[in-house]
Amino acid sequence: MAELSDAELWRCVETTVRDVLLPALADDADWARAAAVQLVGLARYSRGRPQPSDNRQNELAAILDSHADNELIARHWRGNDASATVMDVVGRVLSDAVGLTNSDADEVRRTLRQTVIRQLDDELAITGELVSAFRGQLDA
Repeated sequence: MAELSDAELWRCVETTVRDVLLPALADDADWARAAAVQLVGLARYSRGRPQPSDNRQNELAAILDSHADNELIARHWRGNDASATVMDVVGRVLSDAVGLTNSDADEVRRTLRQTVIRQLDDELAITGELVSAFRGQLDA
């Protein structure tokens, strides 16, 4: 028997839940129907989801490195220090910049914050298809 790719496996899960499980559910099984719709959405998402990569963290680390003289960044970032994750440092730096009106805070908002917003928008474009499924809506 030939081995299924991940995409083919998720396509099979989607088809089975949508075409076999959903029609077999009783009309009064709202919670089961909602769970099945969510599984269909998850299968669709998993089938097309790009492989995880470190690109986003690498991009943020490069920004932290290139602005290491910024007081807000220097307070938390020590380069490839294994004791602090990139995302933890980014969160702390952005938090420290809130409400400040100096050049270091402006630089953090202009570089680091804008990159994080773009990355979140990119992630939402990928995961956005899950929203309707988790609302119990299933398109054709």
